[in-house]
Amino acid sequence: MKRWLSLLAYATASLRRRAGKSLALASGLALAVTLVASILFLTDALHADADRARDAVPAIVVERIVAGRIATTRASDVEAIRNPAILSVKSIRPRAWGYLFVPALQGNVTVVGVPSDEPPLDQRAIAEGRDLKSGAHEMVMGSTLAHALGVVVGDDLQLPSLGLKAPALKLVGTFDSDVDLFAADVIACDEADARALLGLQENESTDVAVDLSNPEEARVVAQTIVDRLPGTRIVERDLLGRVYALAYGRRSGIVLAASIPALVALILLAWDRASGLGPEEKKEIAILKAVGFGTSDVLLVKLVESWIVASVGAAIGLFLAYSWVFWLGAVGLRPAIAGWSAIYPEQALTPMVDLAQLFAIGLAVVGPFVALSILPAWRAAILDPMEAMRG
Repeated sequence: MKRWLSLLAYATASLRRRAGKSLALASGLALAVTLVASILFLTDALHADADRARDAVPAIVVERIVAGRIATTRASDVEAIRNPAILSVKSIRPRAWGYLFVPALQGNVTVVGVPSDEPPLDQRAIAEGRDLKSGAHEMVMGSTLAHALGVVVGDDLQLPSLGLKAPALKLVGTFDSDVDLFAADVIACDEADARALLGLQENESTDVAVDLSNPEEARVVAQTIVDRLPGTRIVERDLLGRVYALAYGRRSGIVLAASIPALVALILLAWDRASGLGPEEKKEIAILKAVGFGTSDVLLVKLVESWIVASVGAAIGLFLAYSWVFWLGAVGLRPAIAGWSAIYPEQALTPMVDLAQLFAIGLAVVGPFVALSILPAWRAAILDPMEAMRG
């Protein structure tokens, strides 16, 4: 044990003597690990948030397609789904919602109509004010959107409308930041006001939401609806989850490809370690052998040095990646992978990091770096001490 501690102490002292080179190597490794680990951390966190969002959507959404484009559904479409009754269908809800371009934001907001017979919004989701109680000419919007528009609870806001001129809506509440992933750009208002804003007639709806008592029968129910309404498009909850997974996976792959220069830098650093030791390090090894160090001792010291540098670099990189993604909100990286409209959600990401993932990332860096240092260390360790000291 004393021998191992002595070798570790010598390796640490050797790194301190070459602090500049050691710091440069550790910094390069830390940068590469930060870029790669932050992309993986962010992708996993977005996957988890998407899974939670998927659980909040209806099991089936029915959309009407005309000339290859989404069109409004009609009352007759809703009736065709409802009668005759389909087993496992718990409820059928025609929905009035859509996108509205707001010149002040140079982007779209999402307007959602809340029917008067639906239960009130969950008060836990309200950050300030109240929910839609009286309904008419009132609205609740995401906190991020309210901040972007410069409105506070109690203000009246005249939104542009796609149909007849809609009345001004009074802001009675804002959504809590915990639901920003779903409501960052959302305006919830009475269904009649939403229809006026979106230009929908009384017998029209954007789509039809179908809730099931047995989600396992979603595919069968979807096929039944298609048979009754040929040409409609069915969006299943599970399909939506796969779309999110593919989207995040593709975007993270693109960002990883853009990080190739950092990975190349890591390879160059490893090549530098494999290219051989400098004259001073060779002379140091010769002195060690002259005073009684064996070849195995010298080799072990060099491996410990490489292991310390790689471990410190990997640890710093993982810490910086975690801080960047979960403490700073992945500034500059999140929009590239998540994507969003003009109103970006401010919801904090939920860490989905486990020890196995940290170990895998660390091993992917430490392992090759230490392995590539074996050959030059062995070459120097087998040199004759007098020959090495003569240069």
